[in-house]
Amino acid sequence: MSTTSLTALALAVLLATHTAAAERRVVVSGGRPEAAQYVGAAWSETDGGLSAEGVGRFLYADRGLGSGDFRITARLTLARLEGTAASFVLDGSHLGFDGRGKQLFAEGPLFGGATRALGASEAWVRPGQPFTFEAIRQGGTTRFLVDGREVTRREHWDGPVARTGFRPQRNRMTVQEFQMSGNLTVPPAAPKPLGTPVFIGGQFGYDTYRIPALAVTNAGTVLAVCEGRRHSDSDSGDIDLLLRRSVDNGQTWAEQQVIWDDAGNTCGNPCLVVDRDTGVIWLLVTWNRGDDHEPRIIDQTSHDTRRVYVCHSENDGLAWSKPSEITASTKLPAWTWYATGPGSGIQLQHGAHRGRLVIPCDHIEAGTKRYLSHVIYSDDHGATWQLGGTSPRDRVNECEVVELSDGRLMLNMRNYDRTKRSRQIAFSDDGGQTWRDQRFDATLIEPICQAAVDRCGDVLLFSNPASAAERIRLTVRASFDDGSTWPRSHLLYAGPSGYSDLAVLANGEIGCLYECGVVRSTEDIVFARLALDELQ
Repeated sequence: MSTTSLTALALAVLLATHTAAAERRVVVSGGRPEAAQYVGAAWSETDGGLSAEGVGRFLYADRGLGSGDFRITARLTLARLEGTAASFVLDGSHLGFDGRGKQLFAEGPLFGGATRALGASEAWVRPGQPFTFEAIRQGGTTRFLVDGREVTRREHWDGPVARTGFRPQRNRMTVQEFQMSGNLTVPPAAPKPLGTPVFIGGQFGYDTYRIPALAVTNAGTVLAVCEGRRHSDSDSGDIDLLLRRSVDNGQTWAEQQVIWDDAGNTCGNPCLVVDRDTGVIWLLVTWNRGDDHEPRIIDQTSHDTRRVYVCHSENDGLAWSKPSEITASTKLPAWTWYATGPGSGIQLQHGAHRGRLVIPCDHIEAGTKRYLSHVIYSDDHGATWQLGGTSPRDRVNECEVVELSDGRLMLNMRNYDRTKRSRQIAFSDDGGQTWRDQRFDATLIEPICQAAVDRCGDVLLFSNPASAAERIRLTVRASFDDGSTWPRSHLLYAGPSGYSDLAVLANGEIGCLYECGVVRSTEDIVFARLALDELQ
């Protein structure tokens, strides 16, 4: 009998010995799909099995799992064990067969949220060699095994799972067998995001679009800017800055145009601000070499470092100036990593600093490696840019800024202090030159993600994935007391969602540009419109 037949027989025996009440589902048999669903693109039938490679491609069972015991068994092969994140997927959680540093890993809500290393990949999996993976839940204990050896387990969990399957994620994965048994359920229909896709992953030569920035010009034109990531969803590599314009409040969009393409280097972290006095649109961005990754920049072992640039448009976003470097006046020598925004800045409307352009930023200190938020500003309509104040405490980074009704500024910051799973805020009485009273806003829960804040008349607006555990539930909130409370909200999308930005449209509606997808939060960038009274 062949090895393949023996493997199939062994799987059948394992499933047959499972509880008699369990339903059985064969998803892939002999390398051929029987009850499989694809997300991203179809997998190919090859001599070795059902294969796919790259990012954004998933192979799912067409059934979910209810409460109670279950067994999932698969036979698969990975082409390599380097620089990948190939994994078994349970809704938004992953048991990965290789991650950074060639480590097996667990991440997502099922495993406590943060990525956890589980040991060297090569001790469990060999590139090009088939292995058997199992996930078995019995009596509230879920065990995950590779070739019969337990990798990790989850205790006291008996919840349902809507989607189970595999992703190659920067690898080539081949699935020969994939079977499941237990309390099988029909997955609910995927929720649909509110709005219209503006940037769709995989189109126009870009693997992934990320990091939305939104602004409305004096003429009422809506500007949607983002990063176009050429070859993968990675934060490094060949990344360009892209723009789409709308002259009808986001109902239709002009063709995509490139603002900055610096060969294979990284041009990103867009942050827009419109000078209402002059009509000039300013775009603050950061740059680094495409072969310099964030950890090396932080450790100061990179070829170069993060640099700060600015460009502008004087004709409503139709054409843009060549980016000019402003690193010397906006970044201290002791800072390593640096990011503008992302999203949008503001122009002050009140007080002694009226007319000042303020851009939210963040940085990491050399040596201490402390994460901090700060701002930069211009008092001469963008001709020069200066370094403003830094957050009093660390463990914060990506941020946005808003002017309050009394002229103070509020900085709203991504929070890395996981004792409190909510945003951090700080205040300035001097136009952003110093910051004080840093604290948590318990209402604004977050899963560690960028967020947006803006003003619509007397109302403050806020958007982010409204979850303490994962990037889902993109929600817009409203405050009528300068952010002391947030009593009203509107859910734009219940599914995977990430970065966002807000702007007030010429017709008075709220515009939100946000990342979302069916399986991962970075599949597309969508533009949504809603009236203030839609927030309940």
